[in-house]
Amino acid sequence: MKKDTIKLLLLLTSFITLWFLSAMLNMVFLWFIIINLTAIYIIYSYKSFNKFDIAMGIIFGILCIPSSPIMGASVILPYIASMMIFRNSNIKIYLFKNTKNNNLLITLILIFIVGGILGFINVFLAKNSIPINVSFKIKWLLDALRAGVFEEIFFRLFFFALCIHLVKNQQISKLQNILCYVIMVVPHVLIHFNLQNFSISNMIMLSILFGIPFALMQRKFNLVSAMGSHAFVDFIRFCVFGV
Repeated sequence: MKKDTIKLLLLLTSFITLWFLSAMLNMVFLWFIIINLTAIYIIYSYKSFNKFDIAMGIIFGILCIPSSPIMGASVILPYIASMMIFRNSNIKIYLFKNTKNNNLLITLILIFIVGGILGFINVFLAKNSIPINVSFKIKWLLDALRAGVFEEIFFRLFFFALCIHLVKNQQISKLQNILCYVIMVVPHVLIHFNLQNFSISNMIMLSILFGIPFALMQRKFNLVSAMGSHAFVDFIRFCVFGV
């Protein structure tokens, strides 16, 4: 087993351990502390500041603040750190890869088609446990935007950036690529469970239905498509159930 593969396995184990500790101690705030301290370490290590990345990090933070000031403040450094890693690597996730004339159209199609399909599935799965209460509030829009921006950066973009940081810009093997996807998906799914309601079958289902599609959009297309689709899924849920 290659040394880099072991590093990725240790990273995955660290995130699972962090979830277990935060769930056991009922301290979700541990995620904010550990991830932002890690981002500070990355920023200190690279020191390759880019004004555009800093500005975008602040903008993403501002977008989250109306719904959750803590999440808004906590998304800035992970975004900046991620972009530092990608700017020094051949393996990267683009904010918006404008290499084709139809890239904007593809991104919008992904947001509304994929997001709409996943949103419908999400509603279908929850309709037996949550009463339908169709409504619209600006709060639903702000909460959905926060979910899409924060979770896709904090739990997915940054985690993949850490994978690339660990392999030191080398080409990754098929096994390492699979591990990267697992790291982009599993920790984010785990935060939706506590120790009492944790279910392996539900974790696998959520990973397949909602984690993998967003991870694929980030890796194969761009960050904007994943954030937009994620936000659209949550917006549909909020409007249908009113929660």
